Amino acid sequence: MWKWIRIPKGIALLAFLLPWMTISCSNQKLAEASGFGLAFGRVTAMGQASQAGDGATLNYWLILALLAIVGGLGLLFIKGREAAKLVLGTSVAALVLIFVGTYRYSKDSIMAEAAKNGSNGNMDQAALSMIQVNWEIGYWLALIALIAAAVMAWLVTSGKEAEAEAKMRSLAADASDAAKGAAAKASDAIDAKDKKDDEPPKG
Repeated sequence: MWKWIRIPKGIALLAFLLPWMTISCSNQKLAEASGFGLAFGRVTAMGQASQAGDGATLNYWLILALLAIVGGLGLLFIKGREAAKLVLGTSVAALVLIFVGTYRYSKDSIMAEAAKNGSNGNMDQAALSMIQVNWEIGYWLALIALIAAAVMAWLVTSGKEAEAEAKMRSLAADASDAAKGAAAKASDAIDAKDKKDDEPPKG
């Protein structure tokens, strides 16, 4: 199982290339961004690529999450199983950093920031209440992959790796047998129907 942790770790890193967030109002998309876009302040707004000129838009939490994922991958290639605890730590750290880093884009956070900046008019509040923040496949894929990597690293750390692999093989074998049985029943049903169709009509 140790060598397979590279797969979810790699998926988590690649997920930053996929769409993470879209902002829309009245079903009209206003902006979208990938994981890297959110981390480095690059957002596609209404079909135009926009990027702030200073470093104020950098999301340091997501940048740290990226570094944690890359660091975990490096440990998998450089060190052996003794690094399992560190790999587990980098996975959990990346998860926490992503949650913290993306909170600022939640609808509640956006409305709170607008209120703090003086956007308290009824029109502004009405417009803000119509904004929808949707988290896309890249975001969810990164979270799922990091959770999978953390679970696998924990199994290695706790010494339950062999037991988990045996259960997984057993489940895979049961699923394969069930699929074969279902395919055989379907084939028998088709053969019986074809045989019945070939029989001459009784007169």
